[in-house]
Amino acid sequence: MLTSILIAIFIVLVVYLWHIHRTYSYFIRLGIPGPPTTFFFGNFVDFFQTKRMSICIKEWTKKYGPVFGYFEGHTPILVVSDPNILQDMFIKAFSNFHSHREYPFEEPNKKECYLFTAKGLRWKRQRFVINPTFSSAKLKQMSPLINRTIEAFMIKLTEQYQIGEPFDIYVFLKRFTMDTIWSCGFGLDTDMQNNPSDPYLIQSQRVFSPELALSNAVLLYLFMPEFKWFWNRLHEDRSSPTHATMGTEIDAPLVRKITKHEIVANIYLFMAAGYETTSTALAYTSYVLATHPNEQLKLQEHIDSYFNPDTDDDAPSYETILKMEYLDMFIREVLRMYPIGPTAINRESTEDFHINGIGTIPAGTIVTVDMYTIHFDPDLWGPVDPNVFDPERFATKRHPLAWIPFGIGSRNCVGMRFALLEMKLFLIRLLKVYSIIDCGELTHRSTEELEEAAVIYPKSIIIRLQRRDEHRA
Repeated sequence: MLTSILIAIFIVLVVYLWHIHRTYSYFIRLGIPGPPTTFFFGNFVDFFQTKRMSICIKEWTKKYGPVFGYFEGHTPILVVSDPNILQDMFIKAFSNFHSHREYPFEEPNKKECYLFTAKGLRWKRQRFVINPTFSSAKLKQMSPLINRTIEAFMIKLTEQYQIGEPFDIYVFLKRFTMDTIWSCGFGLDTDMQNNPSDPYLIQSQRVFSPELALSNAVLLYLFMPEFKWFWNRLHEDRSSPTHATMGTEIDAPLVRKITKHEIVANIYLFMAAGYETTSTALAYTSYVLATHPNEQLKLQEHIDSYFNPDTDDDAPSYETILKMEYLDMFIREVLRMYPIGPTAINRESTEDFHINGIGTIPAGTIVTVDMYTIHFDPDLWGPVDPNVFDPERFATKRHPLAWIPFGIGSRNCVGMRFALLEMKLFLIRLLKVYSIIDCGELTHRSTEELEEAAVIYPKSIIIRLQRRDEHRA
């Protein structure tokens, strides 16, 4: 009896080891280069050693070229940094690359599926319903609400200015963007800028924490996708009426409605994503303003040409914002150099796909984008060195996929226009009154201590304020 058990265990072990070996030979069989793997862990050891997945991927691109493969545990990931190949895949062949990869605990077939994880017809239906929320007419209506939360932020800045000491502006930016999301999205005055202990603010901070991103359950799911079936069985809801409409055909007829479960899920998505991404983008913008005083002065002069510099509370209109080209270029340059989610763009192929010069990748392959390499490619962003902050590089027409902080094609960020509007309104009000001052090592340390989870964010942005009217006097 014992001998039979040992033989059975041995056979299972051999089969499992063969399965692992075959998994790790996935890219070798396709003739695609990539870093060597560690048994069972794939390339996670490399990520832990560098502490930044995006930097690790960027270094691999330098070594292995614009198309290579690595492993998240047992899951093969194809990385592409050639914008022409990405255009062929994500735009021209969108029907084959219309879905994001599945993430741990975010099943695309559950009732509460939201826009980011939805697939096929379900994604198309949700996107169709949600798109009008960010139309020009709706954004115009939101502008006064954004200006009202900016007014509250300016009051907090006045308090910090009167103290006269360097401070962490990132803390205040998080509260500002959360207030803005609740005001514009739900019509509620939460006043989180005066209540840092607000439970919604605290919960959103937890969602984006590195601890959650590297939780044991998440890592188990990535290391051993063989257990996906078990996880799905635990969370299966056979009574869900949405299963009848789970078709993955992107070209199928569209049902123009959204369920109450999807509404709840998307509310959570907009609250969490709109809070963290925009506050982090504004934090990087604050850092750039402090460390590039000449560019800050140029932006202030640009703002002064549209508004009375002697009036602090002149709220810009939506129509005026659209005319301010240098402001737009400034923000785009910040997001080029400091993308918030450089590893967030991914797709999963539904059919085999041929890449010219590479070969055919099988259906089910996960494709991700090396955004850092694209954003700093001198062939795409020259002749000025891509490592130099230069907003006017956007005055030159570039490859349509050279700038992708909000994603690619039809599955780009649905809230992109809202985020850009919020940033522009904010910067106009801020820079009409204040200049952001570099605090030396305290400021420069900000971009040396970045955390990477769902987004890449600094621990803090330490700056000092100087009123422009006092400086002019």
